[in-house]
Amino acid sequence: MNKRTFLKQGIAAAALSGVARAEKTTSETSDWPIILFEKPVQALSYDEIADRLAGMGIQGIEATIRTDGHIKPENAAKEVPGLVKSMAKAGLSTIIPATHLNLPDEHTREQLKIFRDNGITQYRMQHYRYSKTGDPLAEARSHRETLLKLAEMNAEIGIHGVYQIHSGWHIAGALIWDAALMFEGIDPDHIGLAYDLRHSKTDTGLSWKLAAQLAQKHTRALYIKDAKWGGERSDKLVNVPLDTGFVNQKIFDHVRSGLSPMPISLHMEWGEHQVYPSDKAQEAWKLIERDIAVLKKWRDA
Repeated sequence: MNKRTFLKQGIAAAALSGVARAEKTTSETSDWPIILFEKPVQALSYDEIADRLAGMGIQGIEATIRTDGHIKPENAAKEVPGLVKSMAKAGLSTIIPATHLNLPDEHTREQLKIFRDNGITQYRMQHYRYSKTGDPLAEARSHRETLLKLAEMNAEIGIHGVYQIHSGWHIAGALIWDAALMFEGIDPDHIGLAYDLRHSKTDTGLSWKLAAQLAQKHTRALYIKDAKWGGERSDKLVNVPLDTGFVNQKIFDHVRSGLSPMPISLHMEWGEHQVYPSDKAQEAWKLIERDIAVLKKWRDA
């Protein structure tokens, strides 16, 4: 067995073991673990968050480990073990750090080793961006070269990265065609896509089925939230509760069809705050519980 095959099998085994542990320790579970992007409630302690998620039958967390996050990168070595401990104590084992990492440099290497050494096998990357005056096609090719080097680093360390599909003219990958170009030839077991149903539908419109087809072989996580067009000319995006905008079960089922089991991360962004103060967290939990109920119904249908 060569090194490449060994690493791929090791990453796959670690990911599957994480799902298996969740199945044994949570009362409501699935081969498709639902996790919560913690941003709305990141002002709370991980013990509080973990207990609340366990009570909702959730299998894990997408944890903000970044400059504006629950854990600052410079504190990761000290605080990530506590995150993992809190989740394990509540019976949750699927953890994806949401990071600002996207370069194959020594800072990234140090952070990824901290995750790996604490049993975390997957992380979310920062986006690559287009400049205002450059050639987008040339820049997409340049991003691909960076991705190739980062994929090699992931394989060496033994961890897997996901790149979120996100809306916006300046975000590389938003049109999906450019994501397919950027990820062509890159082993998705080293870096894959976190396919965001809301963002992909926003930026590909009526071509969303083609977008899902292009992304499918690269997809290693699903991100779920909802929005609709508003404003006087219907040209402004409005975040809305799940299944009240243009993300519905039909789209969820179509995108999931043909994929192997993978984490499903709920992003609740339709509340009053992006990050709720700790004394208002109960307001966020009500909205999260509402969307989780919808998502679990879709997943288990």
